[in-house]
Amino acid sequence: MFQKNIESYPVKKMPTWRKLTMAMWRPPVDPSAYGTLDIDMTKANTLLEHLRGKMAQKLTPTHLVLKAVALTMKKYPEINVVLCRNRLYQREHIDIFIQVFFKDAGHADLSGAKVRDADQKTLEQIAEELGGQASQIKKGNDPNLKKTKNLLQILTPCLLKWFLKFLEFLTFDLNWRPKFLKLPPDPFGAVMISNVGMFGLKFGFAPLTPLARAPVVIVVGEITDQAVVQNGEIVARPIMTLGITVDHRVMDGYLAGLTGGYLKELLENPEKLLS
Repeated sequence: MFQKNIESYPVKKMPTWRKLTMAMWRPPVDPSAYGTLDIDMTKANTLLEHLRGKMAQKLTPTHLVLKAVALTMKKYPEINVVLCRNRLYQREHIDIFIQVFFKDAGHADLSGAKVRDADQKTLEQIAEELGGQASQIKKGNDPNLKKTKNLLQILTPCLLKWFLKFLEFLTFDLNWRPKFLKLPPDPFGAVMISNVGMFGLKFGFAPLTPLARAPVVIVVGEITDQAVVQNGEIVARPIMTLGITVDHRVMDGYLAGLTGGYLKELLENPEKLLS
């Protein structure tokens, strides 16, 4: 015999809006957890100004974030994992994906570029690699982007939905890449980074992308002067806010505290990113 698990009784009358929301949304199954990290960019701005004249590619706060994230993943490899068939697998490379904004036929669109083994590359190498990839994307010369656009034109939204689910199952759960698609290995890496500061947004959050299986998504906000308390006095400091979304199946509060603290330390002491 089964016994009642929860002592309850049905609600006789519900507001219209509540009935509408119950019809639109399913029970919560999303593992996303959200948080923000405020970074004092005083030293970082000074470093960027110092380095910009010495590099062919323009160095930006996003490059600093990418390098800092890579070093954080190296120190805490627990976040550099992929979840497959309800098991965690350690990624062998520290790969980070950067979203790239471009215009296609006058319409705003997004693509991206991946930096492989980002922990082993200097800021200058990262800037050059991303600059080259972004330039190809914006010119429409990126072969992977062309293949994706052709596929999107062929498939209807309904078919595309099932195709993406099937592709996710093949590439992650079965760890198999169909040769005819010519997909790069692990195309999104373990962390995805997007910059909304370029659009004048102070900060934001981005959703986890099922097809990517990246357990961390970071949104870089605009640097703004904000009032902070230092040594008992209120002073203005350039603050950059990171909006961070994590997969709670991979990262709990304890690990988030460790990695967030180390990431903040690196970005507020950017000389540690030069090695």
